[in-house]
Amino acid sequence: MLLKISGLLCSALSLILVLTGTLTDYWLVNFGSDLFHSGLWQKCTKNICTKVQSNGYIDATRGFVIFSVSLLLFGMILSCLTFMKFHVGRVSASLAAAILNGLSAIFLIIGMSIYTANTSDGVLNNSLNYQWSFYLCWTANLLLIISGIFHFLEHQTSPLPGYESV
Repeated sequence: MLLKISGLLCSALSLILVLTGTLTDYWLVNFGSDLFHSGLWQKCTKNICTKVQSNGYIDATRGFVIFSVSLLLFGMILSCLTFMKFHVGRVSASLAAAILNGLSAIFLIIGMSIYTANTSDGVLNNSLNYQWSFYLCWTANLLLIISGIFHFLEHQTSPLPGYESV
């Protein structure tokens, strides 16, 4: 029971962090003469915000993060079904939630890596710095992995349906 609750709590916290990180605009901040902060959707300079111009890496990052959040939502539904001991054949809701959380983590890692690879030159050579929205998404990724581990351990410790458990 503790593994189910821990898995669900880590999934929920991960969802909150990834949504907050994705929807806010503090991924990059420039502390130099051209003071601004930007995210995946908008860039703000002196309280004037404009839409971020779409280019390859921004669109790819958005796509991978959105797909990751979609998988996370399905994983959370399955996390809730673990309390009802839901099974489809030999596949428990815990195993399915672990798989979906793992896939969500992989897609989030890919999206974050694309963004990091395309902005790291500016961070290393200019006055740009990654900020809290960026780090929230990396923290959410860690929680997704932990949640997947909790759900997998729950699957390992629960008896399989069938005559053996009677």
